[in-house]
Amino acid sequence: MTKVRVNKFMVSPFTIKQSYNYEEKYGCDLPSQELSDNARIWKVYLDEADSQNDDLIKGFKDSMDAVLIFAALFSAVVTSFLIATISSLQPDYGQITAVLLVEQVNLLRAAGNQTIINSIPQSQVDLKTASPGANDLWINSLFLASLSLSLATALLSVLVKQWLQSYNTVSSGNAKEKAIIYQFRFMGLIKWKVFEIIEILPLILHISLGLFLTGLSLYISEGCICFLFGEYNFASSLA
Repeated sequence: MTKVRVNKFMVSPFTIKQSYNYEEKYGCDLPSQELSDNARIWKVYLDEADSQNDDLIKGFKDSMDAVLIFAALFSAVVTSFLIATISSLQPDYGQITAVLLVEQVNLLRAAGNQTIINSIPQSQVDLKTASPGANDLWINSLFLASLSLSLATALLSVLVKQWLQSYNTVSSGNAKEKAIIYQFRFMGLIKWKVFEIIEILPLILHISLGLFLTGLSLYISEGCICFLFGEYNFASSLA
């Protein structure tokens, strides 16, 4: 007799259990036909599996829809911040050009006033040794890690939805074949740890959100420091 394995994930606490009198619903099997292709045991198994999985699969699909929507919107937000900060990893050619122009103007003035050129301070511009600051590296690294986890969550959510759709697809054949296919699919979900993946996806999204908030706090603190430093220089120039 085929042994049916029941997993804890098959039972949903929100499932409304329906009581059937299977002896009345399905007729008795003929002697020695208890395991035939359309025996009552296979029909009972299919009814029980359907009643247990309806709410379970629906709950998983609703959860994956919520995770997928949030991951998509969150990825768009992180991408917008990353576009604004990733330019800090490259030398600021505009500032370099401005510094070199100021030096050139000072040299021209010195030449016109017959001032010693060596007295003009040289600019500290060196493109060979130019490198981003540690704070910029941390901010962009946190944003990139957050975006990677968010996109991975979205990808896994799509895969899980496809797995659940395939699992819930009605197969053709007699009752015995349907029961075997149903059990084969369920064992496949267990083998590939689909239920564990579903449980861990929100955790991955929370980690992604934590990384983004950490990078955002560094980004905001860097902006505040630059603003205060600029105000201090402006006040000093007025004094």
